[in-house]
Amino acid sequence: MIDINRFVLKNGLRVVHQYDSSVSTVVLNTLYNVGARDEDENRTGFAHLFEHLMFAGSTNVESFDKEIEEAGGQNNAFTNNEYTNYYISVPVENVETAFWLESDRMLALNINPESLSVQQGVVIEEFKQRCFNAPFGMLWHHVRELLYKKSSYRWPTIGLSFEHIENATLEDVTSFYNQFYLPQNAVLSVVGNLNLEDCKSLCNKWFEPIEKEGFKNENVYLDEAFPHEKRELLAEDLSPNDAVFLVWRGPSFNDDDSLSLDVFADMLGGSDVSELQEVLVKKEQICNAAECFYLRGLGEGLFMLYGILNPGVDKIQVETRLLEVLNSFIDKGLDNKSLFESTQNKAYTGLLFEMISPLTRAQKLALWEHIGDANGINLESDKIKSLTLPTVLDVARQYFKKENVSVIHYSPKQ
Repeated sequence: MIDINRFVLKNGLRVVHQYDSSVSTVVLNTLYNVGARDEDENRTGFAHLFEHLMFAGSTNVESFDKEIEEAGGQNNAFTNNEYTNYYISVPVENVETAFWLESDRMLALNINPESLSVQQGVVIEEFKQRCFNAPFGMLWHHVRELLYKKSSYRWPTIGLSFEHIENATLEDVTSFYNQFYLPQNAVLSVVGNLNLEDCKSLCNKWFEPIEKEGFKNENVYLDEAFPHEKRELLAEDLSPNDAVFLVWRGPSFNDDDSLSLDVFADMLGGSDVSELQEVLVKKEQICNAAECFYLRGLGEGLFMLYGILNPGVDKIQVETRLLEVLNSFIDKGLDNKSLFESTQNKAYTGLLFEMISPLTRAQKLALWEHIGDANGINLESDKIKSLTLPTVLDVARQYFKKENVSVIHYSPKQ
């Protein structure tokens, strides 16, 4: 059980604090309520662009990384379709440096023609390398193209086209920053060897004076219905092998069904001795890899089941066998009891080990506070323990139907 302290500054910044005297560091994790789903369809990739721009310096800090390194710390960030997350970890002796740096780029990021041009080049190159020059580089573009027709989830975090970043103006980027990078649109979590009194003092000193006009993102999006028909796409790819991907939309993070699907995915395809590997790779030898996973997003859930084919194997055959193995696994029912219990224990202990890391605690606290209740971090393990095999299988049976699957068949690019 993690003891959590929460308070809100006058400017609307929500702060979650957890004191840990067993470590010599402090983590500041800042979650901004902005992701790819908040972008204009003609200006995609901006959330990801800011993941880079936020390290380009601010009004009072010429080199963000230099200051962190001299303070003996480390920092990084990540972006997804739903939020953008930044963290700094420093020795407790230099914790005020972290408060200064993080608050300064919230207050006044130095967005100028030079910094924008540099980061545009970096992001465009990343887009080309990841999407055009790697196997399955366009997979998430294709998946979202099939699953969504109108929703802002229909493009991946990196954006629909690198040209959206290439053509971004200083005015476009500044407007995005002013709209979303506000204290009232952020959560700050502070975890480590810093007591509550000192944490409040530093927050009041560095963050509370920040006053920026604007409103908290209300996260109102088009609620697009689940597909009710099979959707298919044939495409070429840089992979030397044919491949088949099956995708279903599922429940979002806060829905208890999403946890069931997460456990189910690990049971079916989460190890080298899973049913998918044993049947399709080792026994039938029609695939050289066969796996599945479930992505638990705040506004969406995606279940992916795929096989990478051995030479000469027909893609329709693999699609059929993937579905047959999936349904056969569900129909085994209580025969999977021991596998379910081991998977359940694996998920439970995984959560316990996650909590050892101050960084993981800080990121999860910020996420749970963003969702609405930081104490959710203390309820995760109980939710896993309360799952039953019949519930997990019933949920899988509800969502995985061949009539509403989206299928991608990849052939090697000639």
